[in-house]
Amino acid sequence: MEGEVLEVLSVSELREFVNQTLSYAYPAVVVQGEVSSFKVNQGKWIFFDLKDAETTIGCFMTKYQLNTILEDGMLVRVTATPNLTKWGKFSLTVRSVELAGEGSVKRAFEKLKAQFEAEGLFAADRKRALPQYPLEVGLITSSEAAAYNDFLAIVQDRWPLLAIKHIHVHVQGVQAPTDVVAALGQLNSDYPDLDAVVIIRGGGSLEDLQACNDERVVRAVYASTIPTIVGIGHEDDVSLAELAADVRAATPTDAARRLTPNRPDVERAIQAEVQNQARVIDRLVERVKVIIARTTSVFQRIEERAVRVVDELSAGLTRNVQRVVERYAQRLVVSQAVIHAADPHRLLARGYAIVRQDGVILKDPQAINPEHQIMVQLAQGVVRVRALQTKANLPTRKTDKEVEDEQTQLKLS
Repeated sequence: MEGEVLEVLSVSELREFVNQTLSYAYPAVVVQGEVSSFKVNQGKWIFFDLKDAETTIGCFMTKYQLNTILEDGMLVRVTATPNLTKWGKFSLTVRSVELAGEGSVKRAFEKLKAQFEAEGLFAADRKRALPQYPLEVGLITSSEAAAYNDFLAIVQDRWPLLAIKHIHVHVQGVQAPTDVVAALGQLNSDYPDLDAVVIIRGGGSLEDLQACNDERVVRAVYASTIPTIVGIGHEDDVSLAELAADVRAATPTDAARRLTPNRPDVERAIQAEVQNQARVIDRLVERVKVIIARTTSVFQRIEERAVRVVDELSAGLTRNVQRVVERYAQRLVVSQAVIHAADPHRLLARGYAIVRQDGVILKDPQAINPEHQIMVQLAQGVVRVRALQTKANLPTRKTDKEVEDEQTQLKLS
């Protein structure tokens, strides 16, 4: 406006002002166009142009953000932030890329398929079988999809014993691959003992099914420690996630049938097995009866022989015990006689005495203390006396032979 004084900005300040305005007005935009001039710099920076019939815009992103094959000529849909670069060029900083158009989707599909085949992600020898009678599985799909209700209806009809841990995810769009990968990680981490993980979604266009061809999803299916079964779209639809799974199902309903046994079939199989086992048991019982009949006479002979042996052993043992008892009885009689003869009361009754002083039995006259009383124990009582005189020339001590002769005389008396 005339007369208005405008602020003078440096080139950098102008760029910063423009980027702030763009960030405020367009924090994110989704732009569709054809890829051209695609290149990877230093193995981690990706540059390409996005163009239509009239305009070309430069795009920048990091390699780890790219989860599909990208080539010149492909039609893509990018989610990005617009900005002005230091070199004065208008550019898009890309957050994510989706393939758009059947041709681009097919090209990316074939290239990724070849890459994964070369890496062994689809190898048949690494695929695991599903359990014959599953009890608990994880289910990854949208709870709003018809495939979800169809799957549950078939499971309930065929195998109502099955417990299902369901995780709701987006099955198409930019968010879908991230949701599916996160759900697979959660089930493997929190429920490692699940019998299987099921990933399903209904049919749609090639673009609608792109989440199941995403490199992140395919590698997560391949890496699952729990067996996987994937059923995507219609019977003719084939996704890379299905090829990487342990079991590929043609449709979500086919996934339910492949996962579950048919209850009536199981009941008939169980009944047939019960009857078969009953016949086996009957045959075993008859064989046991024959064996028992053949061995009865053998057991009888063994029993008769055992009775004779026991009788003989018992008679011999009785004789031996009797001899031992008689021998020990004789020893007991002799021992009783010796104890009886050595009884001090018998000696006292014959006129002997036991002399004590201060509680000690006296044997030597020299040990007598004249000042203390002497206790003389007789057969009928105790006499307290004092020593008036002691003599050293007492009779000599009896020899062992004399004592032995005297004890012998006592035994005979």
